[in-house]
Amino acid sequence: MCPVRIHWHVKNNYMRFWRVKLTISNYNLRKNYSDWNLVVQHPGFSKKSIAYSFNATTLPTVGIADEVALFWGLPYYNSELTEAAAGGGGGGGGFGSVTTDIILEKDLDEFTLMNGWALPRRVYFGGEECQMPFPDAFPMLPNGGFRIRSSPRHRRRYLFFLIFLVVIWLELRL
Repeated sequence: MCPVRIHWHVKNNYMRFWRVKLTISNYNLRKNYSDWNLVVQHPGFSKKSIAYSFNATTLPTVGIADEVALFWGLPYYNSELTEAAAGGGGGGGGFGSVTTDIILEKDLDEFTLMNGWALPRRVYFGGEECQMPFPDAFPMLPNGGFRIRSSPRHRRRYLFFLIFLVVIWLELRL
């Protein structure tokens, strides 16, 4: 069971990079996590990556297809993940959470946003595994635009309604 909530959000899809926002929220009203660490397995770490508000390093892996990155807080800035405020703190940099932006260099042969899958494969916080949804269970993004298809009968109704509105408009002008 994961003691915190991990939010991984792809913010921007640039030509050569992805920008990801990673937020760790502590909704426990009685526990602080000092000197916390987070291990993330994601194919985007196989190329160059930069984390802005956390310390980060890529770990050597043997027998694992995806690369693994280790994150931990900066001293005197966000090394302590405090307890949530009683009023429902947490979320995006407030009490009970820490957040960073990560830049991942693109390698379209290794990883794409196809079918909306952009989450890490595995996440560990303080050595405990946090459950992630399987790619098949995650909702897919639409691949094309939404089109309304109308039957000839509906088109006739729309045309009749449009003519009706034009006739009313003309009578009001006279």
